[in-house]
Amino acid sequence: MDDKVNQSEEEIRERYRNAIESAVQKAPIRSGERLYLTDLWAITSIPEEVIVETLASSELKLPEGVSCIVDDRRKKKRIIYGKRESNEKSGGPKQPRIRKVQGED
Repeated sequence: MDDKVNQSEEEIRERYRNAIESAVQKAPIRSGERLYLTDLWAITSIPEEVIVETLASSELKLPEGVSCIVDDRRKKKRIIYGKRESNEKSGGPKQPRIRKVQGED
């Protein structure tokens, strides 16, 4: 019998990662080839901060036609996972994974 009370932190993180990977495949693609954090939350019911934390510590494959996942909880949206904007220089210092998004709906 699987005792869910005694799961290790690693097993719990793996379950979150699997649930988020599945949600990424199911989530609607928004304008600008983006997925929204609130859509992932609605699909998984995992707290938004846990989703952000999991995305920051995991490597996920985004579906075709999706360039990034955006935190859309505030007026100024920011990229929390995904590809860099095309106008950023690729040779410079490493960019943070979380960036503000310009020109969002």
